[in-house]
This record gives sequence, C-alpha cells and structure tokens, in this order.
Amino acid sequence: MARIVVMVAALFALVFPAIATAQDAPDEPPVRVEVVHDAGGWSATFHFPSDAQGWAFPRSNRARRQDSGWRELSWTVETDGVSLQRIDETDVLLADDGTVPRKVTVRFVPFADDLMADYDPALRFTDGTLALFTGHFAVMPWLRASQEMAEEGPETEMAFRDAAGPLLYKGQRHQTVTTVDDATYVVFGDPQPVSTGHLTAIIDPQTPAWLRRELLDFLPQTFAIYADRLGERAGSGKPMVLSSWAGPTPNLYSQGGSVLPGLLSVRLEGEGLVAEDASALQGVRWFIAHEGAHFWLGQTVEYETDADAWIMEGGANLLAFRLIEQVDPEYDAGAQLANIWQTCFAMSVGNPLAGASERRDYDANYACGTVLGMIAEGAAQTNGGRDFFDFVAALVAANRKDAGGDGTVSVDDWLGQLVAESGDEELAAQLKHFVYRGTDDPQRDLCAMIARVGRSGPGCAMVGD
Repeated sequence: MARIVVMVAALFALVFPAIATAQDAPDEPPVRVEVVHDAGGWSATFHFPSDAQGWAFPRSNRARRQDSGWRELSWTVETDGVSLQRIDETDVLLADDGTVPRKVTVRFVPFADDLMADYDPALRFTDGTLALFTGHFAVMPWLRASQEMAEEGPETEMAFRDAAGPLLYKGQRHQTVTTVDDATYVVFGDPQPVSTGHLTAIIDPQTPAWLRRELLDFLPQTFAIYADRLGERAGSGKPMVLSSWAGPTPNLYSQGGSVLPGLLSVRLEGEGLVAEDASALQGVRWFIAHEGAHFWLGQTVEYETDADAWIMEGGANLLAFRLIEQVDPEYDAGAQLANIWQTCFAMSVGNPLAGASERRDYDANYACGTVLGMIAEGAAQTNGGRDFFDFVAALVAANRKDAGGDGTVSVDDWLGQLVAESGDEELAAQLKHFVYRGTDDPQRDLCAMIARVGRSGPGCAMVGD
C-alpha cells in the first residue's frame, strides 16, 4: 500500500518575523480579544482601541492541505458591515464602508490542521480537549490606500474563557486566562496530564497503544538526559508537551509539530503509525529528541541572526542522534548521517552556509549544521569529552542569560568554543570560510576539517589512509 510520509519539524518561534507592537509605544492601549467557548460554540470578540480602515492578521499562512487561507474556511464575521477578506496573502477584517467598528465579533470552528510554516491554529484531542494557539488572534492596523499592514500597532491582549470549566495554561489550571503572549497554546477541556520531574504531558487517549507507551517512556528520558547533560533549561516551571492523534488516515504516515517557549506540540496521524515497526519507532524518537533539544538550543540560548540558524538546527539534529544512541545501544545512525553528509556536499558547492536561509535552502542548515557539529564533537573528544553533548553544554553554559551571558550564540561564540576544545585556530578559520564564503569542493574541505580532529566523516577517506 502506498504511504505518504509527512515530516513537519519546525522551530517557528525562531524564524517567524517579529511583530512591532505597543511594547514600543507603551502609552497606546491594547487591542483586547475575548475568546469564549460556551453552549453556542466558539467566538472571538475584538475590542479595538482606535479607528482603522481595517485590521490585519500578521499570521495568515495558508493551510497546507487546502492551499488556501484557513480563516476563510473556519471563521464567520457576525458584526454587520464587516467582512473577512484575503488580500494577497494576508487575512484582513475590513469595513464595507469607512472604518471598522470598535467592536467586532467572529464565530469560528477551531481549525485543527497543518499550516505552512506556522503553528496549527488548534490541536484537537479525541477526548474533547482542544488547544488554541494565541498568536492567531493578534492583529495590526491595515492601510487601505497602500494595501498593506502597518509597521507598528497596539499590543493584543487576549482573554480566554470556557463556560464548561477551567483552562490549562502553561501547566496550571485557571478559571480564565488573560495574556499578551502570542506564542503559546491555551487548553480547553478536562485533560489528564502526565507529570514527571522534567515535564508535563497531555497525550491523546486514542493514540495507538505502542505510540502512547513510547511517548510515556521516551519523553521523560529525553528531557531527563538533556537536563543532565546540558544543565537545566532556562525558564520557569516544567515544559509542557501536547501530543494529539488525528486518526488512522489511509495512505498516510505523519508525525509533525513544533516547539514554543516552554511547550512542545506533537501531531500524529495516519495508518502508517497504527502498528509498531522499527522505522516508525525511530522516526518518532528522532522527532521528539530533535524538538526537545530546542528547549536548550533555541530557548535557553538563541541564535543571533538567520545566518546562524545552522547552529540550532544542525545542533539539534546531532544531539537527537546521540541521545537515541544513549537510550538504545543497538541504534545505528550511520546511514542517516551518511545521507546528511551527502546532502551537505550537494547543497554547499559555491553556496556559503550563512546564506542558506536567505536562499530558502533550509535543508542546508540542518545537514551542514550536523556536519559542522560532528567536527566540533571530534574537537571535544580530543579534549577529553565524550560526545557532542559536551561541546553544546559548554556553549550553553557560557552564553545563557541566567549565568551572565547575553542569551545568544553567534558564529564567533561557536568558533571560540571550537578553539577552546581543539586549540586549532586554523581549523576555526577554515570553518569560518566555509560558513561565510563557501567552497567549490565541500567534500574535500569538510573531510579535511574533520581529519584535523582525528575523525573521518561519511564519504571521507579514513584518517591515516
């Protein structure tokens, strides 16, 4: 039977453009949005602080399967004289004439499906639990004359209420939730969280039994190992995991999700995940380990610019492989790492790694970041370290804000740690050239670099040959 494989593992919180809000203009009152679930269904009432020709939703990415704006599929404007329109790639609340009323009510059906390069608007669980993403209610003024969104606008304050009972927000139950955090989920319903020393998880009760067992076993191990090897993650409270099951959709094997500050969402779907097999097991483990790594590489420390994304994505890749090897001694990442090296070779000919995001060669950040991570791992091992965890632990410790650092890891920080481990200034210079200037022969140059730390990479001649 044909099987469609869908992998969505994105660190949107790091790549989604920042929205200029009233945080830059503290005297401007906020937009207030009241999101309510009651016997009549779901509604969002917007209270606008000023007149505007329209109000735009900065997060208007298309629905992946439908290839259209998702709000037009699930939102209905109740307020007379106002309509929801899609202008180019932006959803906008527009008045039929003049300015938008100060109060606008929308009825909606939570949209629990994938978006392109953004978080699912809703995560639906089979026991009736539902999580809503806060950021999709944030708005900015719309300029009708130029047909574009204003560069600055008021902050959006969101208030959530469920007539059926309390809400779960950042691991705690509340009767109502009011927040300006536009990068998290609010949970409606009566879920039964699983709590360990390192995390709180809500796992859909209809998740296939083998997957549920794996999640309950592997998630705590993942966060415990990361905390033990990398230090405690920054931020208050335990991280939350929301894992939903979208059912045994025919001809589909899909494991996706994303990471937010203090929260990991997982969306599992497809008949390809109903029965346990080795490929599905390792896929699920790798996905969780990669995304879990971002609580350290991505949140405890961040990258400086898009040109440095390889530090986080490649770093999370290699940490995931090493973590699974620690949990399962029979696991062998060799074939996957060999493919990663070949991908890096192919994508690097004449292309500096620092330009990958701008070129939209996102796979280069993952692949070449992993390759450079293996070079750093070799350097750490020459200095008495066990593996890549030791390199990352030192990097995080030196730069985390709660220990006096600036909270970011730049390429210079990364290279400085490489020199501290290897004592090899020339190696750092070669690697910096690869990142910023590129090479016409990446296989030759990367193989030479890893040989300097006494190792060989897939596709390279063994050291001493």
